[in-house]
Amino acid sequence: MTVVHAEDLKVRDRLAELGLSVKGIEDALRRAESERNFCTPLDPVSLPGNIFWGRTIRFLRETYIPDGWTSASPSNVPLLVAPSGDYAITASSGSPETGYAALTPSTRYPKGNAVMKRVEANRQLLLFGGAETEPEQQDAGDGIPTWFLLYHHSKTDQGTRLHAELSFPNDTGSRGKISSWYERIILPWIDFEGFTPFVDDGDDQGGIDIPIERLS
Repeated sequence: MTVVHAEDLKVRDRLAELGLSVKGIEDALRRAESERNFCTPLDPVSLPGNIFWGRTIRFLRETYIPDGWTSASPSNVPLLVAPSGDYAITASSGSPETGYAALTPSTRYPKGNAVMKRVEANRQLLLFGGAETEPEQQDAGDGIPTWFLLYHHSKTDQGTRLHAELSFPNDTGSRGKISSWYERIILPWIDFEGFTPFVDDGDDQGGIDIPIERLS
């Protein structure tokens, strides 16, 4: 059964255990939304979503690296790695169920192999008490459990409402979408009055794997 933290005090306490805060995450999301709002209908349809995703990761890094966190991008998956090196955080757009304690969200779009391997590491941790790691690891952040900051934009009469949660997936799900969660931390929603909604734009790049091979 999924552990869900939705009450304000429990949310803040659980985030504090992870070295995070509601304010720190909310500030990153607000800054990302401000940059996303510079887009206009003349931009490519995928640009607002990509800007929001990329800036969310950047601003989370800017917020927490001074506290001892580090950035890493193993297999092109952008991570914020905890000071202990025991877990990491990435970001992804989510389904309309995101941010609702009584519902079960999924990632908005299917993810690639690199992201799915991180979810498999989570599953191994929960099943066997430790993530399976390969004997030779060259990339920082490989083989450690990964939390996902899910977010979803919806339209309101005044503008845009952003729902978000920090959640720990425990299975890869079906058709490439992550939809099974061991733990969910529901964050307060954020209203942006008067901002252009852009709720039908493209997704982040979290599902794209770019193979790189040395030419012989």
